Amino acid sequence: MYKCKFAWPNGAHIAVVFNMSWETWERRLGTNQNNQVTSERVPADAKYARGMRWIYEHAFAETGGMQRLLDMWKRYDIKTSCYADGHTVTLFPELAQQVAAEGHEFIVQGWEHNYFYDMTVAEQAKSIDDTVAAFGKLGIKTNGFSSPGGHVTAESYPMCAERGFKFVVGLRNADVPFIIRYGNRKVVGMTSYAISDFSTYKGANTPRDVAGMWRDCFDALYDEGQRGHPKMLAYGTHPIIAHGHRTRVVEELIRYVKSRPKVWIATRGEIADWMLQHYPEHDLATFYPEAVNSDKYYGLQIGLGGEEAEKEALSYRRT
Repeated sequence: MYKCKFAWPNGAHIAVVFNMSWETWERRLGTNQNNQVTSERVPADAKYARGMRWIYEHAFAETGGMQRLLDMWKRYDIKTSCYADGHTVTLFPELAQQVAAEGHEFIVQGWEHNYFYDMTVAEQAKSIDDTVAAFGKLGIKTNGFSSPGGHVTAESYPMCAERGFKFVVGLRNADVPFIIRYGNRKVVGMTSYAISDFSTYKGANTPRDVAGMWRDCFDALYDEGQRGHPKMLAYGTHPIIAHGHRTRVVEELIRYVKSRPKVWIATRGEIADWMLQHYPEHDLATFYPEAVNSDKYYGLQIGLGGEEAEKEALSYRRT
């Protein structure tokens, strides 16, 4: 499995995170310039330049979706990690403060749900800084970052380290959290979620198909933890699609997870704190030595490949 010794609190076999991605997609949603979901575009020569069906669907997040999810977390006594955009909490400050008051942690995404690969370095920095400031105005402290859609650039993670974030999310290259070094700073990197309710958004999968895949993944990782190699697994929910037929299966997953012994249901911040306190030298190569060459070849920017990895990553920056 992996090469080092590693354990969760109280010998848990697996750490489980339930995420909530609260996003306000760009105002050009539904227009021909929409880059979020390319199938949600009206023709370039449409007589009315925006498809309103998609707008109404996304507005459900604040007129039903968030409220249903918050009720579910409360009933099952679960604290979540909530990804949110700066623009979102600015538009809906009371709802954001309710999320925080109920004990959930916020993770910075960006100002709007823009993809960082389409931004300059200065635009990325402004997106992060404006979002941190928006949370600050509401009295909400943030310690983690997740790039919208999981799309990062060579500059994204060093920016997070410079700003004092404890952890970054969206690295889909391991089932364990790991330390990333940037100079004298350490940031915990961790996976996002390979499976979420969004897998049912436009595809052929039903919510029960997706729940079945996630449960199978949970069982596989749980068994590996029993054999001495504990992992982490997350499930992602999105208020824009938190309809009853999707949340019902999430409730079933929660009950299933809670029925198993030695499961740590945690927030991402709690996982980051555990790593920084107990395994501050466990970079990904400590778990998997092969990660060094992966970083060098792909330019993953996970602090292992040195100048070779950095050169590869930065080679894609267009001036």
